[in-house]
Amino acid sequence: MNYKKRGGLGLTTIIQKMNPETGLSELRCRLPKQMRQAVTDLIEADSGSEYFYKLLTDHAQIQLLLIEHNPQEHYTECHCFATDMGDPGYAYESLPLFSIRMFAEMAGRLNLA
Repeated sequence: MNYKKRGGLGLTTIIQKMNPETGLSELRCRLPKQMRQAVTDLIEADSGSEYFYKLLTDHAQIQLLLIEHNPQEHYTECHCFATDMGDPGYAYESLPLFSIRMFAEMAGRLNLA
């Protein structure tokens, strides 16, 4: 586990690979209540997947970037959860890694990256 302080973003926690036995409990204690159950349900739904995450926090917002990799079924999915502190809801988006790469390639060709 690496901790890195970045200007303006507050504490950024980076975990290279979630430990199947302790990773979910470590992550759950860092998440706000409104995101905790959705993230838990997602991770517990597929025991054949490996998970990697990056948690970004500051005084106003929490963002969780979660990569789900399933070698048996040959897919990698990118999940993004975000919420504002004090907001009872959260935003969620999910795209396959292939689509994320396509966006990055498109932005590069348009000189946006």
